[in-house]
Amino acid sequence: MLLLPVVLVLSCGSGPKPSGEAPAEPAPVVQPETPAPVTPPPETPPAPAPEIPPETVQTTPPPEAVFDPSSVTEEKYETTKADIQTLIDQLNRIIRARNYDAWVTYLSNSYLQEIGSQDFLAARTEELYKRDQIVASNLGRDPRRVQKNVLKTAKDYFDNIVVPSRSNDRMDDIDFVSENRVKAYTVDTRGNRLVLYDLELIDNNWKIIN
Repeated sequence: MLLLPVVLVLSCGSGPKPSGEAPAEPAPVVQPETPAPVTPPPETPPAPAPEIPPETVQTTPPPEAVFDPSSVTEEKYETTKADIQTLIDQLNRIIRARNYDAWVTYLSNSYLQEIGSQDFLAARTEELYKRDQIVASNLGRDPRRVQKNVLKTAKDYFDNIVVPSRSNDRMDDIDFVSENRVKAYTVDTRGNRLVLYDLELIDNNWKIIN
């Protein structure tokens, strides 16, 4: 009779759980993902430097040698001075004859182009106008009544500037500016050296360059 209650107690303790409660399931174990290996991009080789053609390479020109006037021998000085004197005598005759075509053969191409430029002719026009006004004033005339003579060509410059002022040039001295360039001077009554011509030896002929 004493064994029955014990069995009942044990049976009650191990009986089924009330309905409606599901048994707890263990939480799933999440495995961390293994990252895929990263492959570095292939290295791009540096672009080669562009080749510079030989003709485009910048080079520094050598400095020009400074001309030493003392290097001119006495013989060369006297010979050149005689040649320039002959040249000026020829120019005087040509200018007195108003021979423009012969005169331009004694000019360098660059100087002939310069005296034919509009800037040069405009400047000489103003100089001529002022000179004519001074002459009129010295003669007792009204300088405001002087008519401006506009120079339009190199021949106008020759006829109006060169012919009246350069037909009796006298050369007194020369200076070597370089081996092939000479300035011819005249000396006025006050002893001042005035430049007559700036000359350069071009193709074995002396040409006026300024």
